[in-house]
Amino acid sequence: MPKKMKGVILAGGGGTRLYPNTKVTNKHLLPVYNQPMIYYPINTLMRAGIEDILIMPGRDHAGDFAKLLGSGKEFNANFSFKVQDHAGGLAYAVGLAREFVGEDNFVVILGDNILEDNIIEDVQTFSSGAKIFLKKVHDPERFGVAELDGTKIISIEEKPVNPKSDWAAIGVYIYDAMAFDYIKELKPSSRGELEITDLNNIYVKRGTLEAGFVKGYWFDTGTHESLVDAAYILKNIERPMDPLKLEEKNAPKIVIGAILYNNLDNSYRTDQYLPYFIESVKKQDYKNVELIFIDNSDSKENPNAKFLSEFYPNIKVIYAGENTGFAKANNILIKEARSSGADYFISSNVDMVYDANVVSELLNAVMKTPQVASATCKIKRWDFSRVNESDLGKTNIIDAVGIDITREHRFINRGESELDYGQFNEESEVFGASGAAVIYRMSVFDDVAFKNKDGYKEYFDELMFMYKEDVDLSYRFQLAGYKCIYTPKAVIYHDRTVKIKPKGCINIVRSRIGRNKKYKEWSWLNHHIILQKMLEYSSFDVKLSTFWYEIKTLGYVVVFEPFLFKQAWQLFKLRDRIAERRDQLKKRVKIKVHIEKLMVE
Repeated sequence: MPKKMKGVILAGGGGTRLYPNTKVTNKHLLPVYNQPMIYYPINTLMRAGIEDILIMPGRDHAGDFAKLLGSGKEFNANFSFKVQDHAGGLAYAVGLAREFVGEDNFVVILGDNILEDNIIEDVQTFSSGAKIFLKKVHDPERFGVAELDGTKIISIEEKPVNPKSDWAAIGVYIYDAMAFDYIKELKPSSRGELEITDLNNIYVKRGTLEAGFVKGYWFDTGTHESLVDAAYILKNIERPMDPLKLEEKNAPKIVIGAILYNNLDNSYRTDQYLPYFIESVKKQDYKNVELIFIDNSDSKENPNAKFLSEFYPNIKVIYAGENTGFAKANNILIKEARSSGADYFISSNVDMVYDANVVSELLNAVMKTPQVASATCKIKRWDFSRVNESDLGKTNIIDAVGIDITREHRFINRGESELDYGQFNEESEVFGASGAAVIYRMSVFDDVAFKNKDGYKEYFDELMFMYKEDVDLSYRFQLAGYKCIYTPKAVIYHDRTVKIKPKGCINIVRSRIGRNKKYKEWSWLNHHIILQKMLEYSSFDVKLSTFWYEIKTLGYVVVFEPFLFKQAWQLFKLRDRIAERRDQLKKRVKIKVHIEKLMVE
């Protein structure tokens, strides 16, 4: 007779990290958005086809669980209850389920786990041994961490000081009945408890432990922060963007701010893009949007102004009176957005065409949790020379899907110049978003702004005229504990002026040949402004990698671009102002723990 699969939910624990909310109840009975926490692991088991479920609360509130859940009839399940009289560790708690499980296989899930993935395939294909579910995390030292050889688990270490990987055990396990015999062999840890990691390592030694990999969202809702994060994501799922697309009254207001610039000789001009950019914004399926331009042109009477006054006289245009650069122009736009009551601000180039769902999907991504400060979408190349063709010159070549940071402190556009074959079709956290198109939560700007003695606020650092201001702001967001989300659900097409192939030394050199000298100067200076602000907080290894890269680039500059040395003098002159900004950084996280986990090779 084939073995059944049963479910065991561990719902003991004092919930001290959630105090005082847990002063009068068990943490697993607290609400997460619109239902009690314990409902989510029940749901995970039932979606996997498991109907016989043992729930194991602590003794203080065991009656409350029974009162809430009953026999399981309302869930079309069969619930049993067993009280954990005292805390003896997760493996000890699993051992208490022996009578319930018998000779069957069983899934163990921690009661504070909220899991998007459906594990039904893993349940149906499981025969013997054990399987633990893993997910990549940025703080593995908080979890049991698996060392992998491909998909094979070599070892598991509980809360390691120096993790061997970033694959954390999330608190979902599948075991055969041999687990109960192995638990009898365990000895208490230094905490006086039987550890689930020790049980798993017995399976490792016997070569019968498999790994499962979680792709969707996962929360262990044991802290106030994770409770809020989970609630916002679940709310977003329960209440999709569709109603907000159709009404302006209750929908968050979004301001799209963009910079216009035509120089006197028309060697650089944005007016040629305006018909396509504006029409693509007007076709958005999200309606509570206002478009504001700032004109950095050398003269107020220019083709941008002429075109807008003739065809779009109702669009607000701020004339700067000079070329203020990217940072100052965006700061003016952000302040204008605030005065108009905006909840979110999209910084955008005008050399772009939006798909109709761009604004709604960017908003959908940034609304997921208050920790998300910014979001970006898939940006592809727009061949403007083919704009009169039926496809408007849209290509399938990736321009950027967020910004990556390397251990040498190079900042590169993810996926740049790659053919899009679906390799970036999953939502993910990224280091930062390209300033070409990014949505920002308005409330975070004041939190990370630089303030001078007169109270003037700089959101983008105005020491940077152009280039890498987006990188600097992303770094400050990360340091302050915020996140950036990449969503693949919408596409923007971008006619990039400077095309870079960032991988490999030869390609880096090739990309610089023929590049505008002024652009190189701005890029070099701004890069080193960022290093002077941020590098001191990095780990020794990252500092060493960065210094070595700087030595190599110095050799290149000496031979090929010696004109950049005058920017070193400019950097020296700015040292006091850079130091003032460094002193104002919100350092809520450790770079070596959080930001360096995002660094790529």
